[in-house]
Amino acid sequence: MAEATVLVCDVCGKPATESVTFRANGRNRVKDFCAMHLASLLEGSRAPKRGRRPGSVNSSARKSTAKRTAARRRPKAKAK
Repeated sequence: MAEATVLVCDVCGKPATESVTFRANGRNRVKDFCAMHLASLLEGSRAPKRGRRPGSVNSSARKSTAKRTAARRRPKAKAK
């Protein structure tokens, strides 16, 4: 005997046309939507921008790391 899995809309219970994965509170979540609820979800959405946000990395930490790395690479002068 075969079994079939049928996805239903998490809002209204109609057959789902799309599953949406999103991240909230540090956890991944999945919701299933019918065509009507998917359209209302996408109505005010936008595509994410690629890369890091400006200022997301502490610039002073980056500079100190660069200094330490450069200091390790420089050959030391020989004493005469």
